[in-house]
Amino acid sequence: MPILGAVTLPSLRPHLDGNQARGLIEGEPIAQFELGALRNFVYLIVDWQAREAAIVDPQKDLATPLGALNQHGIQLTRILLPHTHHDHVAGVPELARTHPLVPVMVHEMDLHRLHTSARIQTISDRETLRIGHIEVQALHTPGHSAGECCYLIAAREGHPPYLFTGDTLFIRDCGRTDQESGSTGEMFASLQRIKTLDHSTVILPGHHYKNECASTMARELAESAPLQCASVAELDALH
Repeated sequence: MPILGAVTLPSLRPHLDGNQARGLIEGEPIAQFELGALRNFVYLIVDWQAREAAIVDPQKDLATPLGALNQHGIQLTRILLPHTHHDHVAGVPELARTHPLVPVMVHEMDLHRLHTSARIQTISDRETLRIGHIEVQALHTPGHSAGECCYLIAAREGHPPYLFTGDTLFIRDCGRTDQESGSTGEMFASLQRIKTLDHSTVILPGHHYKNECASTMARELAESAPLQCASVAELDALH
């Protein structure tokens, strides 16, 4: 484990510990891809035993992640949207054509931006979804967008917890709050909630804005200015 000062920090699994997304690695439940000019991360959650997967943050041009699933005989069973800004849902029309029966999960407060023929299902705070045998819990974390959600996979079978943070929490930063339905007050409350998660939780952001592709809650608590803010005013001053 790396050491920061006198604090020992949890390590990332090798395929997430670097500055380049490495795609689908056989046997690993999390696959990370970088797509598009805005450096979006697209993720797969894979249950290798059940041969089922979910896609998180589907940017357009999904040939690489979908091709990886096909290569391994894995069925896409869910589409998870942390929020519905265009760069995070640009691949939904493609998925609606290729996987019309696969449900798209989104919080109702972000439905207004989603115009698609896809099969939509709304999710609520603390609702648990299943990807094969993997349980994924939705956490409503407004601030960047009113319907923003993070998705949490609890620790299991030698793996740490994983948190897909969309545009709520980036590596050493957080999402902007000055767009439609954004709120600095709600962002502050959401960050306080996220801070209570286990320190070994792997942070999987929606964009590749720093050199690293992933982080841990322990490292972010030590290094992230937004997570160290003690008030809404302090958070607002960062931006």
